[in-house]
Order: sequence, then C-alpha cells, then structure tokens
Amino acid sequence: MSLPRLVHNSTDLTRLVNEGYAVSIRSGHLIVDDIPYVTDIGDLARGSLICPLDTQGDTTIKPATHVMWFTAVPHVTAGVEIPGFVHQLGPIQLADGLVAGCASSQKAFGREPADYYEKVLTYTRVIIGYAQVFDPTATPTTFKPVSTDETDSVFHYIDTNSSRAGITALSDKTALARVAIIGLGGTGSYLLDLLAKCPIKEIHLYDADVFSTHNAYRFPGAASVEDLNAAPLKVDFHADRYSRLRRGIIAHSTYVTSQNVAELLTMDFVFLAMDANEDKKTIVDAFTESEVAFVDTGIGVRHDANGLAGLLRVTTSLPGRRDHVGAGQLIAYELGDGDEYETNIQVAELNSLASALAVIRFKKHYGFYSDADGELHTLYRIDSNELLNDCTEAD
Repeated sequence: MSLPRLVHNSTDLTRLVNEGYAVSIRSGHLIVDDIPYVTDIGDLARGSLICPLDTQGDTTIKPATHVMWFTAVPHVTAGVEIPGFVHQLGPIQLADGLVAGCASSQKAFGREPADYYEKVLTYTRVIIGYAQVFDPTATPTTFKPVSTDETDSVFHYIDTNSSRAGITALSDKTALARVAIIGLGGTGSYLLDLLAKCPIKEIHLYDADVFSTHNAYRFPGAASVEDLNAAPLKVDFHADRYSRLRRGIIAHSTYVTSQNVAELLTMDFVFLAMDANEDKKTIVDAFTESEVAFVDTGIGVRHDANGLAGLLRVTTSLPGRRDHVGAGQLIAYELGDGDEYETNIQVAELNSLASALAVIRFKKHYGFYSDADGELHTLYRIDSNELLNDCTEAD
C-alpha cells in the first residue's frame, strides 16, 4: 500500500514509518502510537505521542514548538513520575476523540527540534528508557500501517492553523453536514470566504447573477480582466476559487424563491445575504416553520454632510428563539419599505464586517466562541463606531 501524500512527501515522517513507528495523522495532528511506558501502578503499557503538524502545502516544515502531548502520565516506577516530564496535566482535549493525559516540554541538546523525526525520538527515548528497565524488549517500532484522515477531510491539505493553535476540538464543532449561503454579492462572498475555512461538509451557494466588474470591488481577493471578460456566474466563479482549498462547495445557479425554497429545508444552517424582494418573506417563513436556523444580514448606508453613515444589521433566528423577528419587524422584505438597513450602497469593508459578525454569531451557536448573552440582533453604527446587541437571552 502506498504512503499517504503528506507522509510520502515529508522525509521526517517517511523516516519514522520506515523505522517502524506507528504513525497516524488525524485532525491536523501527528500521532505516534505504541510507545511503551510505565504506568502509575508500575505496569507496562503503550501510549501515544501527539503534536500539531506544521506543513507547507503537502510537506512538513520545521515544528513551530518542541511541546508534545502524551496520552498518559509516564512513570519511572509505581507512584513516581518521570522527573520534569509533565509540563501540563490533563485531560487535554485536542480534537474530537483525541485526548492527552499530559503535555511535556523536552528539548534534545537544549534546542528546538529540526524536524518531526527528531522531535518524536527525543520524547520516545525519555519514556521508553524507564519501560525498558522492566522489559528490555519493549520497543516502539511495531511496523503498523500508516493511517491518516487526509482523504476523509473536506480540505485538500491539513488544517494546521487549528492544530497549531490548539483549537481543533472547537473547530470540529462547526463540522455541520450542510450549510447554505443565499446571495453571493459582497456580503455573501465574504461569508463564503470565512465559512470555507470551517470543516462544514457541504456549502451550498445560491445565486443566478453574473460576476460583474462592480462585484470585483467588494469581494475577498482579486479578479483579473480575463475573469471578468469570461462573465462567469457568481456561484461558479466562487466555487472554482474555493475548490482549491476544499471539497464540498456546491453551486446552484438559481435564485431562491417560493418555488424552490423547499430544497433548503434540510440545511443545518442558512445565511441570507440577499436583497429584499417579494420572495424573502416566504423564505423566512419557510425556515421558521421548518425549524431551520438562519442569519439574515442587511446594510443601510447613506450620504451625510461628513461622508457615508448608516447601519449594519445581523439578525439570527434559531429553533425556539424566533419571536423577535416578527414582533420587532427586524427583517426588511422590500427595498425602501422604511428599513434603513437595506440600501444599495455597499463597500467592501462593510460587507466584510457584516459577514464576520454573522459567522461569529453562527460559531457562538455551535460552541466555538463563548456566548455570554445569546444576542440575536446586532447593529453596527458606522459614524459612532457602536456595536449594539438586542434580543438577548436575558430579555
């Protein structure tokens, strides 16, 4: 069986495998199983070394830190821990199903490890030295097949940002099956940019518009003249760009209307970044009746004597917490119906801010961020730089 791409392309990981170490890769972490150690009652057992992987594309680079986790606390003998080994006592949740018993801070020759081979051997030698006092044949080289989740991930390369920051377990909370974005204009394109970095299995994009020149000035990244001359549909243009990062970007070159809203009722979460129109109320009512969680965004900008002023709005509707939407008439269904959060003036940084607030609210709902107030309606006032929350759990 051929080696997984990352192992094959990385000399240090290949060397570990060739020497018989039980290497696996999961949730952006390198795991080396079958490390013999002495337990707290003096028995011999096998544990796993775990550390975040730092990569450049599809190969490893020098580890950013010498810190390593171990699934247990290794001992010298019964009741005596290895001196100076435990830096932080667990349990430490690193990712879904990946829990460490302790963290350790060891350096070979007083310096940072040059690669993952050196890092693994530094810790292995410390731990197995005491195990081999009890059993000289105890060895970490079991020559097991390499296992990796890199082909199961939605991403084309490992999310080392989350593993390096120690937030993989939190990121995994956003691994929903299906999320939709309705509208791929300024705010919708920034929503995609942020959500594409989440381990959501499928992100469905709904819009029937062509990607035009004015769109190029309020979306993340840069479009070429060739891109604009090709006049691609927005959903196809964005799906192509973000498919470089991940799988599961699904383009629907259609508007969401009363005629097709039923196909979105199985979504786990929906982001509305659409203009106010005659179908919007039908869409909101359908999501409400079917208990679909959603966030609706609005931008209202006007000219005043000193420049542009106005408000951004992020309104959230969750199962069991929906009354505020209708009672407060918080969502506009027609342009010019008196809702000052719905106008046609849009600027990239305002689109970006509206999308960021919406995604933060989404991540709060799923436990990625702490949520003290449970706010469901947020306004940002441009001229005074105020952020106002309403419809909180305390209301």
